[in-house]
Amino acid sequence: MMHRHAFTCSLLVASGLVAACAGGPARSSALATAPAVREAPPPTYQAPVTPVPVAPATGYADVNTDSSLVSNGSVVASSPDLLPTASAFRREVYRLGGRVFAEQVHVHPDDDDLKQASAASYRIKLLPRLLPDLLDWLGKHAAITAQDVSSIIAMESEGDASIVRADVQARIGELTAQLADPAVDPASRAALEAERTRLTGAAIADPAAMADNTRRVAVLDVRLEAPAPRDPYGHGELLGHARGSLLGLGVLGQTTSHRVGAGVGFGGRSPVSGLEVMGYAASTMNERAGVAVTAGFGGYSRAFGSGNRSSFNPYVGMRYGYAYLQAHYFVAAAELGVELVKQRGVLWSISARPIGLIGSDSQAAVEIGSSLALAF
Repeated sequence: MMHRHAFTCSLLVASGLVAACAGGPARSSALATAPAVREAPPPTYQAPVTPVPVAPATGYADVNTDSSLVSNGSVVASSPDLLPTASAFRREVYRLGGRVFAEQVHVHPDDDDLKQASAASYRIKLLPRLLPDLLDWLGKHAAITAQDVSSIIAMESEGDASIVRADVQARIGELTAQLADPAVDPASRAALEAERTRLTGAAIADPAAMADNTRRVAVLDVRLEAPAPRDPYGHGELLGHARGSLLGLGVLGQTTSHRVGAGVGFGGRSPVSGLEVMGYAASTMNERAGVAVTAGFGGYSRAFGSGNRSSFNPYVGMRYGYAYLQAHYFVAAAELGVELVKQRGVLWSISARPIGLIGSDSQAAVEIGSSLALAF
């Protein structure tokens, strides 16, 4: 019995060892074939791209800035602060590396003659690529009223070189991007590298394809003007007057009489009509109607705005001519008046005229009236 029990124990121990030896490789194989730990996928969130700021439009046409071009033209701008703007413009030209080759400045604060209007003229030269920067500055500090800028290639060979250079650089960039892809097979990679080497060698062998032969400058004529003064005549050159008045005769004599008058006048840009015809009604049944034909001239006072205000413009003038008022007279009169309204080609004024009637029965008179004029 004891021998049988020992045999049974030995058999169980041997079976356990055999099972352990058989299970070891299986467990090792299971551990060896365990799935590897995967890397985290790349983040799908991308930071927002900051938009490139765009400069506001300034109202002028852009220009070609190729260095192989010859650019020239003219620009006219208006600024209410003409002298400070002209000085700042000159400094801006030199700040951009340009030069002023001609300069003429005429600034007069009390310009009455349009032929001598305030203005500043410049002839400048600078690189074509800096021309938009200068026009941008000018558009922000003044109102550009006219612009005529043109560009032309000085030599066609320079234009051809520029086209070749751009094509070679673009093609080399495309090849470099393709070679950066690790998935390109060896045969294709070798062909791409050979093509890139060929293009690079061609560019080095032909320097004209990689750089401009020369560098050009832009020539620009710039004129800065003061804003055009408001024209109260509405651009009209001639004036038609309609006048009504009250004429007092014999103001320095023993007896006085009064006549109501009406008439028309015609003239240029003057507060006093150049030619005027007035008719006067008879004051009594025993008198005849009268008439006066006179020529006149007048002007404004510089101390009171030189007639450029839209209201209350004082003026003075003189008139002379012929009149019939129960007798024949030579007329000499002064005129003192005020333009009450003067805008958009409409003038309304009142005036007083001390008159001397010279004849066989000389006498003094005074006329007070109002005129309405239209410019055309």
